[in-house]
Amino acid sequence: MRTRILLLTTALLATGTVFLSGHGVAGRADPPEDIRLLKLSDWAPKSMMVTKTTIVEKPLYPVIDVHNHLGGGKDRLTPTTVKRYLTELDEAGVQTVVNLDGGWGDRLKETLAALDESHPGRFLTFALINFDGIDNTDWGKREAKRLEESFKAGAKGLKFHKTLGLAYRYKDGTLMTVDDPKLDAVWEVCAKHGRPVVIHVADPAAFFTPLDRFNERWHELNQHPDWLFFGEKFPKRQDLLDQLHRVIAKHPKTTFINTHFGNNAEDLASVAEKLDKYPNMYVDIDARISELGRQPFATRKFFLKYQDRIMFGTDTTPKRDAYRIYYRFLETEDEYFDCSASHHLQGFWNIYGINLPPEVLDKIYRKNAERILYGLKPNTDRPGPREMHVRATEDFEVTGDGTAEAWKKAEWESLHKRNGGLPYETRVKVLYSKKGLYVLMDATDKKLTATFKEDFLNLWTEDVFEVFLWTDERDPVYFEYEISPLGFELPIVVPNLEGKFLGWRPWHYEGTRKIRKATKATGGEIKSGGEVTGWKAEFFIPYELLSPLRNIPPKPGTRWRANFYRMDYDEGKATSWDWSRVGNSFHEFQKFGTLVFE
Repeated sequence: MRTRILLLTTALLATGTVFLSGHGVAGRADPPEDIRLLKLSDWAPKSMMVTKTTIVEKPLYPVIDVHNHLGGGKDRLTPTTVKRYLTELDEAGVQTVVNLDGGWGDRLKETLAALDESHPGRFLTFALINFDGIDNTDWGKREAKRLEESFKAGAKGLKFHKTLGLAYRYKDGTLMTVDDPKLDAVWEVCAKHGRPVVIHVADPAAFFTPLDRFNERWHELNQHPDWLFFGEKFPKRQDLLDQLHRVIAKHPKTTFINTHFGNNAEDLASVAEKLDKYPNMYVDIDARISELGRQPFATRKFFLKYQDRIMFGTDTTPKRDAYRIYYRFLETEDEYFDCSASHHLQGFWNIYGINLPPEVLDKIYRKNAERILYGLKPNTDRPGPREMHVRATEDFEVTGDGTAEAWKKAEWESLHKRNGGLPYETRVKVLYSKKGLYVLMDATDKKLTATFKEDFLNLWTEDVFEVFLWTDERDPVYFEYEISPLGFELPIVVPNLEGKFLGWRPWHYEGTRKIRKATKATGGEIKSGGEVTGWKAEFFIPYELLSPLRNIPPKPGTRWRANFYRMDYDEGKATSWDWSRVGNSFHEFQKFGTLVFE
């Protein structure tokens, strides 16, 4: 469930929680008597900014995390560990995770058995190559052959760590470069089998500068001095990036996913230049929202322009709270918030959300990955915001059976089952006139579980159709209509403020403000407990009833947010359907689909 809660909070600056030299938070040294002598490592200021906090429990669309490290081998990936991963992924709305720790040989086979084969569609495991023996003249061919065997075993791609270019050395001490010709055979095997390469080179720019008073990552590097790559024994950062880009240019048929936002999140212009130059290059956002979020205007423009080349990743062992920081960054306009829970503390600053539109989020969360990743079938039954085009009509009589000639103008839209239960089908049609909205809902069924014989009762606790109309996104207020098989109704106006909502009955619900409605059963009598093969509801919602909601009446080109639901209680089990996928609550109006009036 995605719950958006607007709070007035005091944002804590990230450095107030971790990376204090020699001290944990609880055991921090007492401040010196003379505050002017406070050590920088002990400085933990609290921000005085009062800002909005939006908690995004689940993303707008199911997520494919293209960059994660789950470990490899049967000893690491025990059933208990894998179950814990799945629990966190389910709670965070993550559909699939790419595990980059597959290795090769027996370890790879054990990893594939524990993840990909035991839980199809939830995990995709990548292989590694073995850098032992790089001085041997046939090393490249050896590893290309090993990689072929890994792909045949089930590996979905290849991962390179930053140790390539930074750590692997020949016997004479020379570093193996990213563009070493010995690797050409490996790149070509990936092209031959259509497997992408996820590659990390270099590291943040600050890690290649002196650890002095000018280093913006001082706290982090002071805690982890082995992350510093400054000095004569290390290559220049730009040289590493240049090596990678020469490889990408030399192997145009190989797909490269450059980690950490092209390995250069501090320089968006440079990443854009490379994306323009190399059509076989993609980037992911893993562990770099700390950089992207401190330049929100430029970042948002970049995401909009290169929306087909960016993928979602975290580089963080599955944790629901970590994922939710990413969702907050991508989906909200929240300002100056701590993102350290997404990975770890990275820099002495907070970040800002970039509030991407749904169609861009869909690509970044999953569509781009579906297109690139081997072994991942596109989800044709996409939960998430949907769009329905609504045609105009003259007014007509409501009979309950949907036989009016006007309905031939409208196409059926299917609702999708949200949980277990019987395999019933549910669908909806919509038309509009100058006076109101026409809705026709149709469902298969075996028994009418409906006992209420009055309007304005808790109809959703029995068989029911439901319609939600959010006519104007400027207002967190929408109209809800429920109708039972017996024809009893519940029309309410719902203010949903800060995640708290309560329905209000319409005032003067009579005359031309009243909904015209009718229901019909198929294959049986429409009565409480009646055995049937299905039932229909047809109803007309007058615009007068929706007043004073804004953006009414609709005109050609008008867009309303909306959703359609069904509840059924056959065999004592509650089964639900939705048109546009929401979480646990039907009232997650930010996830409603869109009606486009033609």
